[in-house]
Amino acid sequence: MRHLLQWLYPGLAVKRWMLLFSLGILLLVFGATLILNYQIFGILEEEMLRFAFQMTGSYSYTFLAVCGTLMIILALWIMTHAVRRLVKRFFELMAPGQTEVSKSILSRMELSRGMKIVSIGGGHGLSMLLRGLKTKTSNITAIVTVADDGGSSGRLREEMGIIAPGDLRNCLVALADKETVLEQLFQYRFAGNGELSGHSLGNLFLAALIKEFGNPQNALEAASKVLNIRGKVVPATSEKVRLKAKMSDGEIIEGESEISAYPEKSGKEVRILHMSTIPKAPIAVGDALEAIKQADLITLGPGSLYTSVLPNLLVPEILQAIRQSSAPVLYICNVMTQPGETGGYTVSDHLKALIDHVGGGVIDFVLANNAVPKDDVLKKYEKVHAVPVKIDREKVKRMGVQLIEADLLGPLRGATQDTKVLTEELAQIHSLLKVNIPPEALEEYLKRSH
Repeated sequence: MRHLLQWLYPGLAVKRWMLLFSLGILLLVFGATLILNYQIFGILEEEMLRFAFQMTGSYSYTFLAVCGTLMIILALWIMTHAVRRLVKRFFELMAPGQTEVSKSILSRMELSRGMKIVSIGGGHGLSMLLRGLKTKTSNITAIVTVADDGGSSGRLREEMGIIAPGDLRNCLVALADKETVLEQLFQYRFAGNGELSGHSLGNLFLAALIKEFGNPQNALEAASKVLNIRGKVVPATSEKVRLKAKMSDGEIIEGESEISAYPEKSGKEVRILHMSTIPKAPIAVGDALEAIKQADLITLGPGSLYTSVLPNLLVPEILQAIRQSSAPVLYICNVMTQPGETGGYTVSDHLKALIDHVGGGVIDFVLANNAVPKDDVLKKYEKVHAVPVKIDREKVKRMGVQLIEADLLGPLRGATQDTKVLTEELAQIHSLLKVNIPPEALEEYLKRSH
């Protein structure tokens, strides 16, 4: 009965067709009545009354009404059961192995009505966020940096002349509908000392698709179908970009991996002053611009500030699209500082770096963690000179950005945001922004709720 009632849940768009089917049956019976001799039904009524007299000792029309009601209930049950079995069989043929089809369809329809969110970034931070978002909505567009030049991605990028596939692969796997053997294969990394050593199968697969289809967009669409992902993954640009950083000691460093490693290699206490790309103004992917235009909420991060978040904003058309969008822009600040990029940074330092590169008026909100990781986690990070990012509220306020504080660590109290907690926080923020709650009221409400 529970499985049967699932087909009557709101949103499945099944009940309307059941009613139409019932109307068709009713017209069929009425048409047959007009063609046949209507006296047949009179004879049937007389026989039912005779049967009622034999059972009750009187000619009871109530008996006929009860019988008619029971017949209607039985007919509705038969029709509903038949439609359910027909639809279920159809989906079994289309998608073998699927169980509880109605529940699956209802879930997908609910996700399709979820918030339209554009998440911009790269690295493990973005893929972590996407794993949570896919439980809330399927209207997700991940705009991913392709400036990675290290490891398997860097080798394929140089050898095959393509954009770096690594972050794209991670986002595809994160948005996959279910954890499958195929997804595990995508993350499989070859060992040994041969030419395949260090390469992941997913990177090789994407590289092959890019070469086969001729452009990254078509390759990602094909990979998305293979993994049955919820949402869309698009590169910020289809050009083979390279990052360039001006350091505080005056040196110019090129390449994402070289920029992050420079402070340690040089033995100096240096900071990144300014980031740019080669070529200087890469062309954006059209799907990314369209997604930003349609978005309800745009998120930046979490992830490496200079090498994951900023590279996307250095694509002029993407920055312009964000400025023109009516969607609020929320920066998700990292929990810990990152050696080589944001050593000693506070929340306002993160914002200042972004504003220095993209200008004011782009970021509306910043979401910062106000909880402290466990002691053993802090000791582990102290060894690499990383500490929790401090929230300097007054400085953030003076920058014109609305600060939202929350415990984002969850029960494990690690050094990164808990996926589920962060997703719930974003869903709550979106629901409040959707009703145009004033920024001051939003801040006060979230403080009370935490």
